[in-house]
Amino acid sequence: MGEINYEKLYNDLMANLNGMHKQNVKKTSTALKSLFIIPTIFLILVFMTKSSKTVFLVLWIASMFIIAAVLIIVEYQDYTLRKMMTPAVQPKPQAPDDESPAAEAEDSAEEAADYEESEAQSAEDEVSVAEDEVPAAEEAPEEEEAVTAPDSNA
Repeated sequence: MGEINYEKLYNDLMANLNGMHKQNVKKTSTALKSLFIIPTIFLILVFMTKSSKTVFLVLWIASMFIIAAVLIIVEYQDYTLRKMMTPAVQPKPQAPDDESPAAEAEDSAEEAADYEESEAQSAEDEVSVAEDEVPAAEEAPEEEEAVTAPDSNA
């Protein structure tokens, strides 16, 4: 009996959260529309009236900031709402029954040993490559000595 009551309450809560999310989407679209409409009206009034343009420019800028603040607040509320809508406890993937913590420790020890072996092998490879390059560098000066400079008398 108690589980059914909790399930009903949970379903009601999720329905209310979905309704609030839909309202936030409507608020966001309305605020975005007003972000274009209201400053445009103030901008048109700046050019159509012969009075002080400073007042309309200040109203134009203030309206943009106010609408942007409303958008930020609505989006933050919707973010926290969506965060609440996700399941609070997600099931953890379970390891097979034959795997025990001791077996996992042995596996990680084997992986560490394999890693150390691969690192040692790559270090040996780097040393052998460096040794192969040294004789080639020693041969290069001999070739340069064989080249003679052209006669400057010609």
